[in-house]
Amino acid sequence: MAAPVVALKTGMLFDTDEQDRDPFGAYIADDAAAAAAQAVARLRGWSTGSIRKGGLPTALRLLGVAPPPRFLILDIEGLPIEEVEAGLTEIARLGTAIIALGAINDVNHFRRIVRAGARDYIVKPVDADALGEALVRLEQPGDAANPAGRLVGFIGARGGVGVTTLAVNAAWIMAEKLSRRTALVDMDLYAGNIALALDIEPTRGLREAFDDPERVDEVFLQNAMAKFGKSLHVLATEEDFDDAVRMTDDKVLMLADTMRANFDMTILDVPRHFVMREPQLFSRFDELVIVAELTLQALRDCNRLTKLLQARNRQMKIQIVANQTTSKPDVSVKEFETGIDGKLRCVFPHDPKTFAAAGIKGRALAGHKPKHRIVADLHRFCIELAGVPEEPRQGFFRRLGKR
Repeated sequence: MAAPVVALKTGMLFDTDEQDRDPFGAYIADDAAAAAAQAVARLRGWSTGSIRKGGLPTALRLLGVAPPPRFLILDIEGLPIEEVEAGLTEIARLGTAIIALGAINDVNHFRRIVRAGARDYIVKPVDADALGEALVRLEQPGDAANPAGRLVGFIGARGGVGVTTLAVNAAWIMAEKLSRRTALVDMDLYAGNIALALDIEPTRGLREAFDDPERVDEVFLQNAMAKFGKSLHVLATEEDFDDAVRMTDDKVLMLADTMRANFDMTILDVPRHFVMREPQLFSRFDELVIVAELTLQALRDCNRLTKLLQARNRQMKIQIVANQTTSKPDVSVKEFETGIDGKLRCVFPHDPKTFAAAGIKGRALAGHKPKHRIVADLHRFCIELAGVPEEPRQGFFRRLGKR
């Protein structure tokens, strides 16, 4: 017989500021589900110390004396549904988003769990992919039926700094490691390199999207985009240089909005001339990554781009990264950061041989050499770009460990 669910202690006051909470916690009874939760936590840069043995009764006992995490996985297998409903309702009142795990595959059971306060219910056995996708739904802003995806642009301070390489690898990490349904769009219709880098056939989808933007919907995107790997969708074309494509701000904005509505993450590889030709696009980005080299010219152009684009979209977060960095750059990291009056988010070393080997195989470096230093640094950066909640400096479970 299952142990009765214990009620939460009442009268407890918690500091529930989002910055003070752990982003994630789990109370799981079986080893397979616990291993899946640990894998998801590691990929998102979260502590695995917040994953505990036990289910809903353990959570009720411990959360009565601790502030709840933002996202909570609860094992409810083997408990009577009435006790599950009572326990979920109590925990949901603490302001945490709950994913319940159980063994009953029944729609009425699912509805009762959701009505009690869970945001999602997953039937066991569960793996890291299923848990990761469920967490993505909770991490996205908007309501559960219409979550809002994130739009991130990659642009070069100058030409030849490896923008496409970073955009391709960031998109691959978003899709394969962070469980995001990801769109990768090469906005250079004539000389873009994304299709070439991934060894996929370019399509006419982007051209058709600009020719008839009213057609662009979920069905159009499914047919127009090339699928790469688990959940990466690529929109890239190679139009003839003498074939003029009519692009306007309205058409570009419609494409950006449709991407946001249909994907968890959209990464746009943006040519620099868009700054002048399609300026309204930059009003849509959640974040913009400016890729530079450590040279005086790149320093100048970073400052010019940042000043202009901040004026166009004050809500957009601009990140500057240095790429293809040699051991003796023209401008040191310290000098560059002084020049931009800020910090470089990442400094990626120059490793043309490794990137060339990945390109020959038609693979992202993140898939070809997942332990490469560039991949590790980019993975951490992608966690931030994806909007994954950060670990607080001293979470509750770590504070418990110090007592």
